[in-house]
Amino acid sequence: MADWLRCEIASGLQKLLALRLIGTPPEDAIVGTAEVWLEAMAHCSIQWSEQLDSQRVRRSFQTLFRICDRWPAPKAFLDNLGARDPPKALPAPRITPEERARNKARFREIMELLARNKRSQPN
Repeated sequence: MADWLRCEIASGLQKLLALRLIGTPPEDAIVGTAEVWLEAMAHCSIQWSEQLDSQRVRRSFQTLFRICDRWPAPKAFLDNLGARDPPKALPAPRITPEERARNKARFREIMELLARNKRSQPN
């Protein structure tokens, strides 16, 4: 498992521990609790990427801090993970004035052809 994800999970669990929610594991069991969480993250069919997922991980913990009255299971974290941000759109292709003129002329030809075909068809 990537170090960045271990650090994010450890940090989130430390903050949850500080909330002293009902069902919070005792301090001497937090290392074992963290290992269970890390195992759950390792087997959840997500190909973790720091660039794509670090903000999602933080947001999920922030949601848990806000909504949980009891110590959450890893499932609650995963349920609040949210989708990855979509990739940035590519810029529109640049069209030269000559290409634009050719495209307009071709479009006019197509429209004229369609109009002729429509007129030649019986109703």
